[in-house]
Amino acid sequence: MLGLGSSLATSGGVQGLIPSDISNLDLWLKVNTGVVGEDGGASADGDMADGEDITSWADQSGEGRHALGDTTADSKKPHWETDAADFGGLKWPDDTADTHMDLTTGKYIKILANTDFTIMMRVKIAAFNTANGLVGTGGQDIIKWTTDKRVAVLIGGAGAAEFEEASDTLATDTYYIHTLTRTDGSTGNLTFHVHGGAYTDKFWEDDSSTRQDPDEFDIENIGCGADGILPLEGVIKDVLIWNGTALNESQRNDMYSYINGQEY
Repeated sequence: MLGLGSSLATSGGVQGLIPSDISNLDLWLKVNTGVVGEDGGASADGDMADGEDITSWADQSGEGRHALGDTTADSKKPHWETDAADFGGLKWPDDTADTHMDLTTGKYIKILANTDFTIMMRVKIAAFNTANGLVGTGGQDIIKWTTDKRVAVLIGGAGAAEFEEASDTLATDTYYIHTLTRTDGSTGNLTFHVHGGAYTDKFWEDDSSTRQDPDEFDIENIGCGADGILPLEGVIKDVLIWNGTALNESQRNDMYSYINGQEY
């Protein structure tokens, strides 16, 4: 009999925890999975061309929250990458093209006030000359890196909770797993962890002081704050959001193992 949270691998063996083993998974955009290009390529068929504009990235959570590229201009879509380091990820080319992806209309994520959540993303940010939005809905609901050592979290327009290191920084050639978590209901304690490169589940703040915001907020966009607002310059490989569950340290480590254990 399998232990709690374990799943059978397709090979018949036992693998560790996967994202859907943790309750309240609302979004799962997975590397090299469910990606469709504008020129007809698809990750499932292995025929995506280098630089091909991305039309859609299918949600694997079962909730149907697919990420969709802009329908009006190629410059506003992320691109496919075939080089070894970035293969399977979606590249946001620069901070001037206003690149963005929208969650399916009517399927955006609403995180209610006083509700626990976890947002986990595997991202390489390639430049910090402007702010980079990871997810968001406009200027007031957003997670954005404003420098290579400071990340700001704006929820419900109540002002930013900032996590900043005095000397530690993010490298521009490294993938990190970013995890924003809210716990304790109406208290709304926020933590931000970075895993990858020289950092192992690092709490991103020198003084480890508490940040709090229990407000309601929405997430409609991936790789930017909103359409044309603070687009990311870099590559995203995985996006996971649990709406109603705050991952604990053990669960975070399980997800690090899962994400880094993927082929790409």
